[in-house]
Amino acid sequence: MTIAIHYSAVRQAPKAGQVYGLQVAVLDWLRAWMHYARQEKLAFLIADEAAQREVLAIARESGIDPQRLAFLDARFPRENLKGIDTIFRADSDPHDLFWQRDLAGAPFSFCGLAHAMTGREAAAALEQFLLAPTSSRDAILCPSKAVASVIARTWEHLGAFYEKRLGRALPCAAQLPVLPLGVDTARIASRVTPDKRAAQRKALGVADDAIVLLWVGRLSHAIKAHPLAMFRAAELAAKQTGRDVHLVMQGYFVPEEAKLSFAALAQDVCPTAKVHFVASDDRRYPDGLWAAGDIFLSLVDNMQESFGLTPVEAIAAGLPRVLSDWDGYRDGVTHGVDGFLVPTAQPPAGAGADLAATLLGERESYGGYLALTAQCVAVDAEAAAKAIAALIEDPALRARIAEAAKKRLPDYDWARLIPAYEEMWAGLREGKQVAEKPASVGAPPEPLLHPHAGDPFFLFESYPSERLSLTTRVTIAASPDEMQKTMAHQINTLASGFMIPSAEIPKFLGVTAQQRTLSLGELFSFWPEAARPALWRTTAWFLKLGFLRLVRD
Repeated sequence: MTIAIHYSAVRQAPKAGQVYGLQVAVLDWLRAWMHYARQEKLAFLIADEAAQREVLAIARESGIDPQRLAFLDARFPRENLKGIDTIFRADSDPHDLFWQRDLAGAPFSFCGLAHAMTGREAAAALEQFLLAPTSSRDAILCPSKAVASVIARTWEHLGAFYEKRLGRALPCAAQLPVLPLGVDTARIASRVTPDKRAAQRKALGVADDAIVLLWVGRLSHAIKAHPLAMFRAAELAAKQTGRDVHLVMQGYFVPEEAKLSFAALAQDVCPTAKVHFVASDDRRYPDGLWAAGDIFLSLVDNMQESFGLTPVEAIAAGLPRVLSDWDGYRDGVTHGVDGFLVPTAQPPAGAGADLAATLLGERESYGGYLALTAQCVAVDAEAAAKAIAALIEDPALRARIAEAAKKRLPDYDWARLIPAYEEMWAGLREGKQVAEKPASVGAPPEPLLHPHAGDPFFLFESYPSERLSLTTRVTIAASPDEMQKTMAHQINTLASGFMIPSAEIPKFLGVTAQQRTLSLGELFSFWPEAARPALWRTTAWFLKLGFLRLVRD
């Protein structure tokens, strides 16, 4: 079987200390394929000299003999596509390959790789799988089950549009196999030694017996994770245990001005726990801060996330993990056995039309849309604090959880994954069913939205651990003074224009307080039906801010 990589230049010139997740994923995949691919000649379909120079540079950096590389000009499909069995792209954009194979008479299989599935560009790429001559020998490789669900739902959303517009649905025959991305776990493990732990904690000003909760990654409330849940969890755990707790967040701020918002919020929320922000390129920490950590904490709440590499790196670093029960994060955790999953909640399908509309007419940027949507995703900070406190108070539990997680490391070993990819590609080429066909989720909620800007709570319904319903019960969880203090931070009120009017918030909270606990069906009965979308969003927002708490049996 001959595999060719359809490659476009991806290397950018990021600002100092910044690392683009997509770029890392694509380049790491490419390096792994160069090392572990079974075919002798490594074929690349490229359309410009920049891409060729980039591939050559990556090969040299990876110790790959450039003589193994074969470059084919993608601009001339009739001459260069014949003889290729499978074409792979490390993203989900098929370009014009479905059309080119028919014109060139080259019956190859195409396979893309899914990353973030949010925004209009992602939907436009997926639409090509409906409009072009695809077959069951084509696929999009998904790094998590949640991402496969999002793609299937996007096709349902697009199909509903075409059925209404043209009178017939456009089913997609392409398959959605699920395989994780790989991580260089040996590199991370090599950075964790007693000497490095002592040096890093000394530079941080952290005592030997203190507890370090470690976050690694982009620091962005818009496109990664709102920090409130992590700040609240760290503070609650510090109070519950009486220990010296430090939340150390290493990464880079997007935008850079977000540092002021993060710092101000941390100061208000964490009078007991200590919060440190460390730049990714801080020269004091050439090996990062993996050795300094005791517990890895990552409570992501953003639909832009799809898999999560840092939770896997945390396993290699020997850290027990407390993660949000969200998207691909949950695939790598058995709760209470090799990590802890923190419940998440969002509104049901049908409550996101107003948010989706911000993608139209450039009303909001891509990041702005994600920030608004994330305001409607709640992470249970109290549950996170309970897990953190249990780990703090029981060092044996920390060791047991971390050791159990290490059994998962082979699942993320590129030496295993690349052959698994090749086996999957061979199955596609032979016409086999290599993935379970996703069950139809039915028509998306009315009104039917723009095909490239669907209701996020329909498309990403698989991401949270819980969808709010009329039977969901809530109770007040904060005092009026605490609420006022929280609302004083703009980072917490970005989506206030998409909630119920501010004049009605006292009524919303007052009804809830009077009843002590009540179902959302009971609460919403005080408003007309037309207010339901805003009520759903407001409920999720107040859960996020800690004003409300879910009442579970």
